[in-house]
Amino acid sequence: MNVLIRADASVVIGTGHVMRCLTLAQALRESGASVSFLCRELAGNLNSHIEAQGFRVYPIPLDESGNWDTDASHTQTAITTSGQHPGWIITDHYDLDARWESAMRPFTRHIMAIDDLADRPHDCDLLLDQNSYTGQETAYSELLPPHAIRLMGPQYALLRKEFAQTRAMLKPRDGSVKRILVFFGGSDPSNETEKALAALTAPDFAGILLDVVVGASNPQREKIRDLCASRPNTTFHCQASNMAELMAHADLSIGAGGTTSWERMALGLPTLVISVAANQEQIAEHLDALGAQRYLGKARNLDAGQLGAALANCLHAPADCAAMSVNAMALADGLGVSRVVAAMATGMKQIELRRATEDDERKLFEWRNAPETRRHAFDSNPIAWEDHVRWFRATLTNADRRLLIGEIDQEAVGVLRYDLAGDYAEISIYLVPGHSGRGLGTALLREGSMWIRLNLPQVRHIRAKILPDNLPSRKAFAKAGYMEVDGDFEYHIAPGASTEDNRMKK
Repeated sequence: MNVLIRADASVVIGTGHVMRCLTLAQALRESGASVSFLCRELAGNLNSHIEAQGFRVYPIPLDESGNWDTDASHTQTAITTSGQHPGWIITDHYDLDARWESAMRPFTRHIMAIDDLADRPHDCDLLLDQNSYTGQETAYSELLPPHAIRLMGPQYALLRKEFAQTRAMLKPRDGSVKRILVFFGGSDPSNETEKALAALTAPDFAGILLDVVVGASNPQREKIRDLCASRPNTTFHCQASNMAELMAHADLSIGAGGTTSWERMALGLPTLVISVAANQEQIAEHLDALGAQRYLGKARNLDAGQLGAALANCLHAPADCAAMSVNAMALADGLGVSRVVAAMATGMKQIELRRATEDDERKLFEWRNAPETRRHAFDSNPIAWEDHVRWFRATLTNADRRLLIGEIDQEAVGVLRYDLAGDYAEISIYLVPGHSGRGLGTALLREGSMWIRLNLPQVRHIRAKILPDNLPSRKAFAKAGYMEVDGDFEYHIAPGASTEDNRMKK
């Protein structure tokens, strides 16, 4: 399975989107998938870090990006150039929505959206929101297609496997604070790390061991390195790869909301949280209300003195910190990424298309004559065997016709026929009896559109004639991206290059 991930990192955006996608990419690779990334070349990007992890990165030039349709065009070009159409496209980007995802439909089988804002519609097959907040259960009710699978909550948090491994060996925390971890994400644009260091220079905290972590994209990293060197018992870490170990050794953390929250929760690390972005506030407030962390408010409203006072309270209230640890561990167990990979593997069975062969002659005859197939056919009369044989054998040798069978796990589920005329193809479709009502019609149509694009690049339009009272078929074509034109349905294929039958399943 080929997977393409669209995510960005920068000084402004931060590194959370890319880092959690890297975790998913590593798990997918371990399951046998081939994963690549598409990222803009923003200041503070992690493109070289992604490549260092062994993943291909297709860069989007900075001066040519900016809106969803330009972004979609770059993504389509990257897919066409690679010669490997992905089975899944994963998007983790606040600037991309259903418009971008719909533009990707001809280029992939399935789309997964990672989101935690619930502020825009998605045209996806799987939605992941790994956060926990009030109203999450209904947040996407009007934003997703009916068939979309929803993975909601911290039980699906994308954490590296070392967090689950470390959790298994973790001893219960007694709430005493002897070592503190400071981490505000990879870029920390408002430099909350320096604020925390200022608070921790107070004499009351002189004996506290301190680990300070910054990302390679942090513009203040050298200054922070010097500040750490000037404070006793302080260790500076840049682009740490052992966060699970650092969190396990710490007794208290000071940091931002966002994806790191679930790493801390999985290891039961009591935390003082400062929100550095608007999308962190609701989640931080919710987790505070659950007793899983203490939320100190927005970064711009908090100074070093207030942070120091909150730290002093924690040092003098070990029972509160111990309770915070227990509450946090109840929310996330570190196994979310395996659940997501399993959902991708089993939740959306992949349809494979192959050309019909002589061995399919009898099966096609039986399928075509089944009452549920004839019900919505233009000619609903049964077909005689002799007529079917003549038609079928002529079809196999007809250069202007493609007869395809769709299979899931080698079981036939549907039939597609394309009659070619110049840059047009007229489509006919039916499901194998017994497979209706599962949404397979839409999936089969989408797979067929991608097959045409890959194997018949001269075809620019697909046309379908559907009986007016065949409402299920009309809905399936509409969901597959066909537009109604004068009573018929038409699909326009985005440009691409390939050769006849070069990716057909043998």
